[in-house]
Amino acid sequence: MKFRISDIPDNKSTLELTFDEHKFRIEGFDHDPVELHVEFIKMLNSIQLSFRASTTLSLICDRSLELYRYPITVSYKILFKPNAEPEEDEQQALRPLNTSSNTINIEEEVRDSILLSIPIKKLHPRFLNADGSETSFFETYGNPEDEDDYDEDYPADSRWEALRKLKDDI
Repeated sequence: MKFRISDIPDNKSTLELTFDEHKFRIEGFDHDPVELHVEFIKMLNSIQLSFRASTTLSLICDRSLELYRYPITVSYKILFKPNAEPEEDEQQALRPLNTSSNTINIEEEVRDSILLSIPIKKLHPRFLNADGSETSFFETYGNPEDEDDYDEDYPADSRWEALRKLKDDI
């Protein structure tokens, strides 16, 4: 994802690229090819770059340990200016433009954008409501107190009684 500055046409231009797992790795995740749409705006002393990256990751559900596919689409803007101090936030970044190297590299920004869009709590879609919110454990698996055969006085396993005695002794 390196671009030669001299190859970027003046004014506005776009580029569509696809990177398979061998050309672009996301450590720790299997993924489909990354489709990258890049838009350049080359001005006299700066280059504004916007990209949109899309892929589908294979994630393991934290609740059921099932493998599921998670589509991701991210976008980010980068402004390359000579002698700029690097700055960034969630939607954009400012990077120094080094014309002597004649290249700009966005691989790190693409990878970071994808990694930051992976949910902290990875839940299979069957554990999500229609609005995308998480279903409770009991909604999915049922509440044991609602079942007819549940009786607190007679635990299903004799080890529970031993645990209760230990708890009472404390």
